Amino acid sequence: MKSKTQEALKKLFPRLKKKTIKSNDDLVKKAILDSMDLVTLVTMLSKKYKFDIDKYQKKHKKFTLDNLDRFIN
Repeated sequence: MKSKTQEALKKLFPRLKKKTIKSNDDLVKKAILDSMDLVTLVTMLSKKYKFDIDKYQKKHKKFTLDNLDRFIN
């Protein structure tokens, strides 16, 4: 089963549909998302799940599917 974040990524960025993303891959360091993609993802998560980037960054240093999913749930 895909995570909520993974589903959002594939919906927002069609180029990622065929890409395998591991749940612990750092989305930035592995160049899966660039800075503008990250802003787009955070904006969508903020609207849909009341995601707070400041709180997230205090708790997590990496943008991974696991961390993002745990944070929005």
